[in-house]
Amino acid sequence: MTTLAAVLRMVALGRLPPGLYHDEAYNGLDALQVLAGHRSIYFAANYGREPLYIYLTALPIYLLGRTPAAVRLAAAITGTLTIPAATLWARSWFGRRVGLLTGAVLSVTLWHVHLSRVAFRAVTLPLVTALALWAGASAWRSRSRSGWLVAGLAYGACFYTYLPARFTLLVLAAWLGVLLWSGRARRLWPGALWFALGTGLALLPLGVYAIGHWQVVMGRPGAVSVFSPLINQGDLGGTLLRHLGRTLGMFFVAGDTIPRHNLPGRPVFDLALALAMVVGVVWAATQARRRVAAAFLLIWVAVMLVPTWLAEDAPHFLRAVGVLPLLAALPALGMDELWRRLEGWGRPWWGAASAVVILVCGLGSTAWDYFVRYPSREDVGYLFEEAATRLAADVNRYLGTGWPGDGWTAAEGEPPADRQVFIEERLWEEWAAIPFLVSAPEAVVTRPEQMGDSPYRLLVLWPHQDYRARLDLLPHPARIRAWEGPLARGDLDPLPFTAYVAVAAEPVSPAAEPLARFEDGINLVEAAVTPQPGNWRVALIWEAGATPQADYTVFLHLWDGAAIVSQADGEPAAGYYPTSVWRVGDQVVDVHLLALPDDWETEPRVTAGLYLRPTLERLAVLDAEGQPTGDEVPLPVP
Repeated sequence: MTTLAAVLRMVALGRLPPGLYHDEAYNGLDALQVLAGHRSIYFAANYGREPLYIYLTALPIYLLGRTPAAVRLAAAITGTLTIPAATLWARSWFGRRVGLLTGAVLSVTLWHVHLSRVAFRAVTLPLVTALALWAGASAWRSRSRSGWLVAGLAYGACFYTYLPARFTLLVLAAWLGVLLWSGRARRLWPGALWFALGTGLALLPLGVYAIGHWQVVMGRPGAVSVFSPLINQGDLGGTLLRHLGRTLGMFFVAGDTIPRHNLPGRPVFDLALALAMVVGVVWAATQARRRVAAAFLLIWVAVMLVPTWLAEDAPHFLRAVGVLPLLAALPALGMDELWRRLEGWGRPWWGAASAVVILVCGLGSTAWDYFVRYPSREDVGYLFEEAATRLAADVNRYLGTGWPGDGWTAAEGEPPADRQVFIEERLWEEWAAIPFLVSAPEAVVTRPEQMGDSPYRLLVLWPHQDYRARLDLLPHPARIRAWEGPLARGDLDPLPFTAYVAVAAEPVSPAAEPLARFEDGINLVEAAVTPQPGNWRVALIWEAGATPQADYTVFLHLWDGAAIVSQADGEPAAGYYPTSVWRVGDQVVDVHLLALPDDWETEPRVTAGLYLRPTLERLAVLDAEGQPTGDEVPLPVP
């Protein structure tokens, strides 16, 4: 069971989900600070964060380097360990079979699988909760002071995990009320004092910090509260009712719609587990008067839904995470009840078979929805800011160190001293994944005045403004290569946009006699046509013998005899290093793709030329004396 959970949580960990959301990257950045010796009991950046996950992720980052898998590995391990912890807790409360079924349900629940694959601190709350409840059950039975003290320490540790842990105080208050009403509260004495002592000792460091930084620790809940007029839009009662309906419906009808948290709209349980949960709820409700464990289970699940009910975007699987792992016990209790009924009818194997079928259905549903349907959604890459990881990988590959874009580990080593990278400040600051994943930040500058005189330079530019002045940062003369980054889309952007443009420069080698000379000082010095499936890749190297006076477009023609059967048009370097900014001596790498026809009758040939797009006027090809000889030049064909 734990092995299955580990496989679901670790396979393709660095690639699914794609990218690295900035909440994950902030945890990685703070873990780097921890490794550098800066210890904190609470991390104030990014709306404030509890520390446990950040300290847990420091070790994988130390071992693997700055990679998406490294910052997520602590989540995968934590999520996997939650399975045996939940099994032990449920076994101590409801018996061996319910314990095993609870662990199995949690193993195959998509909500917890996904939570274990992203570097959100929320994943630590179910694990610490299970351990605290297991310790509490042991203390309840043994009534030992040390047991209650340990249970208090474990419970206090919950407050170092994730914000909804604060609502557990309401659970304890409600449970105390139930015990007082049922006459069982005397069993808590004097263990409750030792429990309180353990909790107080665990909370002391965080409490001292909170007193001195109250707004940092308590500021976030108010920003998303349903009681804020910005959230309820003046209709508090209606908002509360709508949120309550959505929260209760998240188990069977429609779950979280945010792709960062869930396959949008997928309920927590598939049909089979949902029906088992209904049976489990009915069983717990009928047993609540006689069994403290059943009453506590229902109280916990109900109260820990409050954080999502009373906040925007209900149901919100991160804010509702406090119901885990106890929620998994409800389908387990339902399966156990069915199993016991079948045993009573003399068919024990039917009970076992029914549980296996329900769990296999849950496993199949989760595997299909998460590993097939979920990654096929385009918005998943956008919302996990995949473009930022692609940018960081471009920089790392250029510097020859760090995470190259795939795998779990980052390449070690110092970048060459003669290489430097300029990244627009807005990209570096807005996408936390970039400063986290770039392994050699000392080779990166974000302001033009910081640029040195390195002969190898990479500029990462914001393409949605005039960046031509930035091109002056390139060395001269140089061989220049430009490429377009992937598409990105922020939460509030209606349409995707090109995330960045990269322009790389390296020392230029003296060119031999050019293949062709064109008007306006443009020379073609190299050309290579490479066959690919379905097309030919045409790589051209242009050189500026003078400063061109206009922006020209390249054309390529594929001929079959006297007929043009395919063509490609585009500005050199995809338009990101136009001819009007070329400097004398610059060489520009220019790549195009020519689609291939199904067949041809004669030996194919390829020609290339340049023209002015507004007038379609072609530049002439010149001979050694500067006389026009035509307007296109043949290229070598494989």
